[in-house]
Amino acid sequence: MSKKANKDINTNSIDMVQKIIDYIEDNILEMVTPNKIAEQFFLNVSTLNNLFKIVCSMTIMEYVRSRRLSLAGKELMTSNIHVIDLAFKYGYETPEAFTKAFTRFHGFPPSFVRRTYPEIKMFNPLQIKLEIHGGWEETSNNKILLLQTKQNSFEQENNLIYSYDETTKYKGGTSMENFRYEYHINLKDMKQKEDWETLLSIARKLDHEKIKFKVDGKTMIFAHGLEFKLEKICLTFKWNEEQIVKKFFHYDGNAKNCFNGFKYFDVIFEGMKVRCMFYGNCPGDDTDETLFRNAEPVDVDGQIIYVQTLEFYYENTEPNNEYYKMVEQWLKHKQVSVPN
Repeated sequence: MSKKANKDINTNSIDMVQKIIDYIEDNILEMVTPNKIAEQFFLNVSTLNNLFKIVCSMTIMEYVRSRRLSLAGKELMTSNIHVIDLAFKYGYETPEAFTKAFTRFHGFPPSFVRRTYPEIKMFNPLQIKLEIHGGWEETSNNKILLLQTKQNSFEQENNLIYSYDETTKYKGGTSMENFRYEYHINLKDMKQKEDWETLLSIARKLDHEKIKFKVDGKTMIFAHGLEFKLEKICLTFKWNEEQIVKKFFHYDGNAKNCFNGFKYFDVIFEGMKVRCMFYGNCPGDDTDETLFRNAEPVDVDGQIIYVQTLEFYYENTEPNNEYYKMVEQWLKHKQVSVPN
């Protein structure tokens, strides 16, 4: 066989792989398997797999999995879709299987995406000519990791790490103007007075020390007036103020690292367990605006406390969670009560 014939075969092979990639992208939410692709392009499965791996340095299913989990991460960060719906959409039979795959791929579970805004991994569509474009990108400093990315300017200018949920009313923090304090709590009307007094005591003392925080975890539900007996109070602080917070609580241990961009330690304050959480270790992502993202002010006996929104909790919690129905009913009642 002549050199020219070899060249033609190689060129045709590259063109074929690009067509296969285009087919996968067009059907990324469908049942895409090597057998189905082989039938589509009149190839046997062995030839298809070998060709794809030689050109792309990965198997077809590795490519499909990387693309789906990238898209799932992006959609989770920019929409209000529930994890269970996202799992089924991207071809997983159960939320547990999706969570396991998502955690292995991104380094943290789906529940952390909207809560801590960590860096999701992006594997972009491969574009093959005489070179390969796309693949992994390093989102924190916009450098390319392994392969060059071909993205439009809109995607480049709107880093997903700094995006907000559209349904959230208060998207900034202390820098926002014209706050309307929608929530007013009078302790004399509350049942769990002892827990409220502890929360209020912490808030006043932190304010006095000018340490900024927001109420997080299940405590956010309690702080909006949906009472139950607190097991602990969950507070979130800025990442770079860990030492200040440790000093405030007289804690001399080490914070535990859970996932990228998230660490915590537990202390006892006035007989109540307090979980102190920190996130925002990305460059430029340790501001007041980041801390108060998806939070709103609650007036508790004249003390303003920033609390993660119930809308945020509802959007990011599984329906079988024990507090899900409580929050759902409260939000529905709130919508009915709001005058036009």
